[in-house]
Amino acid sequence: MYHDTLVVKNEICPPSCTLCVEACRARDTRVSPEVIRKVDLPEKGFHSALLCNQCSQPECGTICPTGAINRSSTGGVAVNEESCIGCGLCTLVCPYGGIYLNRVQKKAGKCDLCGGNPKCAEACPYGILLVKKAKPLVEQLGEDLLSPGLPFCAGCLMELLVRFTLRTLGKNIVLFGAPGCCVVGERCQVPYYGCLMTNIPSSMTGVKRYFDRMQKDVTCVAIVGDGSTADVGFQPLSAAAERGEKILYICYDNEAYMNTGIQRSSTTPLASWTTTTPVGAKGRGKQNAPKNVPLLMAFHEITYVATATLAYLEDYAQKIKKAQAATHNGMAYLHVLCPCPTGWRSPAESAIELCRAAVETNYFPLWEAEYGNIRFTHEEPYPKPIGEFTKLMGRFSHLSGEELQQVQEYIDQRYAKLKNLARLNDSSKEK
Repeated sequence: MYHDTLVVKNEICPPSCTLCVEACRARDTRVSPEVIRKVDLPEKGFHSALLCNQCSQPECGTICPTGAINRSSTGGVAVNEESCIGCGLCTLVCPYGGIYLNRVQKKAGKCDLCGGNPKCAEACPYGILLVKKAKPLVEQLGEDLLSPGLPFCAGCLMELLVRFTLRTLGKNIVLFGAPGCCVVGERCQVPYYGCLMTNIPSSMTGVKRYFDRMQKDVTCVAIVGDGSTADVGFQPLSAAAERGEKILYICYDNEAYMNTGIQRSSTTPLASWTTTTPVGAKGRGKQNAPKNVPLLMAFHEITYVATATLAYLEDYAQKIKKAQAATHNGMAYLHVLCPCPTGWRSPAESAIELCRAAVETNYFPLWEAEYGNIRFTHEEPYPKPIGEFTKLMGRFSHLSGEELQQVQEYIDQRYAKLKNLARLNDSSKEK
C-alpha cells in the first residue's frame, strides 16, 4: 500500500519552462518521446505539468485486456510494451490524462518513475516536481499497535495519527491520555494510563521517574488534545517543562473542544466559528488571536519542540524519532495539527488537503527547536494566500473580504516573528 510517486506543485510553475518535458524526452524509451506534458492556460493563470498520478488502484491496469499495465518492482505503474496491443482503452479510463497512445507504434506509454529516479524531477530547478519515496518512511514503521476498526468520527485523522505514532515509537512505551477525542486505552497493545485533563504531565513524571529508578529505558508518551494542553492542563505542562522531565508530550490540535460540542479553546484561530464564538448579528467568530503553544514550549528551552502535520509524514516520522531520542536528556513536545471535519465544517475526505493547505499558506509552518533554537524543516517559497485554506471549511465561510485581509495580516505577522527567531538563531551560530 506504500508506493513512490511524483507530486506536482501547480501554482509556481513558470509558463515558459519546459525543462521537465525535455528531460523526459531525452530518456531511453521506445514508445513515446515523452510521457509528461506542459499545460499552460494563461487565461486561467494556470501553468503546470501533466503526468501519471501513479494511482494506488490504477483503472488503466484494471481495464487492460492483456494485463500489460502493472506496478513495477520500483513502485511505479508501468506498461509492458511486449504485451500492449495498442487498443487505447487505458487512455479512455484514466481520469487524469496521464497515459498516452503512440498511434504509429500502436503502444501505450506512461510515466514509470524512471525506475525510481524520475529525470523530470532532477531537471526541475523550482522544486515543482517532488519525488516522494515510500521506502524510507516504511522502514521506520514497526508493528501496528492499534486494534483494527475506526473508533473516531468519519474523516477524523486521529486514527492515522495514533496508528502512525505508535508504529514509529515501537512497543517500549507507556501511553498516556485524557478525556477527549483520543481515548484508545482498550484499543492499543501498549500500557495505557488514563489521566484527568489537569494532571497528565504530573502523572507522566511519576511513572517515568519510577522506570528510571528501576533502570528501565521506557518512553512515557502522551497524546492529548488542545483543551488539556493549552487551557486546563497548561500549568502542569509548563511546570514539567521547567523541571526538564524526561517525557514526550504530543498535542493533537483540532483547535476547539470538539469532543464536548465544538467550544472554543485557546488554540481556536482568529475569526473562527465555534458554538461559543458564534456568527450572527452580534458575533463574527473568535475575536482573539490563538495561543501559540509550540512557541511557548520552545521558550521553555526544553530539549526538543516541533510542529507537524499528517500531510508531511516523512517530516513527522523524523520528528517523532528525534523527540523520542531527546527524552533521554529532557522533555520533548510535538504539536500536530489534526483537522476535525465535524467542527471545522469541512468534507469528511478533506483532512489531508486541509493539513497541506495549512502549511502552504503559512497558517501552520513546520519547524523544530532544540533547546529553544528554532529552524524551519519546510519552507514554502511561494506561500498561498490564507483564503486558499479558509475556503476549504465552513467555520470561516462568514468572513468578508476585509475580515479575510485582517486574518492574512495576522498570519503574515506571526510568520514574520517566527522567521526572525530562526534568523536570530542562525546569526548566533555564525558568531
